[in-house]
Amino acid sequence: MERREPDDSYRHVLKYTGIFGGVQGLKIFVALVRNKLTARLLGDAGMGLNARFMKIAEILNACTNFGISFYAVRKISELYEEGTDDDMRRFVGIIRTWSVWSALLGGLICFFFASQLNDYYFPEGGHHRMEIMLLSLYVASMPVEAVECALLKGLRRLRTVAIIEVLAALSTFLFTIPFYYFWGMRGVALSLVMCGWSVAFVHLYFSLRIYPYRVHLFSPTVIREGWPLIRIGMPYVLAGVAGAVAGGEVLKFLGDNHVVGQYNVGYVLVVTYGGLIFQAVEADFFPRLSSVNHDKVRLNHTINQQIDVCVLLMSPILITFVLFMPWIIQLLYDSRFLPAVGMSVCAVFYMFFKAVTTPIAYTSLAKGDSWMYLIMECIYDVVFVLLIRLGYSYMGLTGAGVALSVAALFDMLMIGLVYGWYYQFRLRLRSVWFILPQGLLLAIGVAAVLWMDAFYKYGVALAALLASVLFSLRVFSQNFHELPAWEKLKRKFGF
Repeated sequence: MERREPDDSYRHVLKYTGIFGGVQGLKIFVALVRNKLTARLLGDAGMGLNARFMKIAEILNACTNFGISFYAVRKISELYEEGTDDDMRRFVGIIRTWSVWSALLGGLICFFFASQLNDYYFPEGGHHRMEIMLLSLYVASMPVEAVECALLKGLRRLRTVAIIEVLAALSTFLFTIPFYYFWGMRGVALSLVMCGWSVAFVHLYFSLRIYPYRVHLFSPTVIREGWPLIRIGMPYVLAGVAGAVAGGEVLKFLGDNHVVGQYNVGYVLVVTYGGLIFQAVEADFFPRLSSVNHDKVRLNHTINQQIDVCVLLMSPILITFVLFMPWIIQLLYDSRFLPAVGMSVCAVFYMFFKAVTTPIAYTSLAKGDSWMYLIMECIYDVVFVLLIRLGYSYMGLTGAGVALSVAALFDMLMIGLVYGWYYQFRLRLRSVWFILPQGLLLAIGVAAVLWMDAFYKYGVALAALLASVLFSLRVFSQNFHELPAWEKLKRKFGF
């Protein structure tokens, strides 16, 4: 089993955040082209239908995946540091066996309960039973992909994961647009199935080159050895179910597919695309955090370090989103989706607060404290649904955007206080001095776009964007001086 020394320097963090950030940038570009064509071919009703199908699959996967992938990354990271190759092979066989059972269970539930799922998620009278039955194949692909991805991340095969992300994005595009073009809304479920299994097969192609695929579906020993994994993962399953149900309740509350489509566009622009930055972070951060979870000093250092990088990278991106949101929506979707502008602008603080919360929230996952993770997620989900209902009832989609930001603020305060008490996490003063100026500049940009006239709006927002970029560059210059590439940039531009 190939090993290398773990690297917890800023150079390592920025290097792999940059690698995966570039990959996520490519994914965003592919997704933007796909969404533009999807908006043209299907309209907001088709976007809403796709959102509901994906939410159904997400809920079923959350109910039946046993939390395997969360635990797998942590355990494989530990075996990578301290175990033997035989230990690793045995554990890989166990998680693959359970992933097959998870795939079968999720797929069968989706198939046999298609009528009930249709009645619940389409209360306005949609008839999608056959499509939901077909969706069972998509549900079955999800745990297979998740376990193979967890294996690669735990083994620190981060460049391989990056390559897979690119191939997965391209295959998703290829299996989406032709189905929409030829079959319209009838092709939505089939495209999800093709996308799901194409991504799963790409993961398998690379992971099987490391460990051949061996499962023991009816081995009492393997089932018994995997049971502790399921017991530990059960709270993660419940947390996933709670999150998926909360999202489903929001879509159900919004009602009409056209409204759901508008909400989904705003949500995707800010939360999903912004969240790709966190996916870039998670690919490297979670295995590193898992490997130091017993060392309080290194744990705090790793988390604070990641918060610094997330905030400094995310803030200029969010201000850019705020400034150009109307053009972004028309460019990426269609003028029919302009009602989502207000929601998207008001929701940008959601991602800013998540830039602080996300690295801290991984502590319970890294330590294997699944019940703490479940409690935090359930409290947040309840607050999230209540705030969205309240915001939408009083202010429509714009209120939903405000609610998203308030929910994220609540989550940040809750996680910070609870984890500070329970895990002795401490936010460094230096990190606070990175967070406060960037948060203020983002607030200035949002206020300018929402309340100022055109001339002053763009002048003030552009000034806030420039200040945010310069602040991040200055911090990088002072703290990441060990990066050779950064030294070259400083010499070239005279920093």
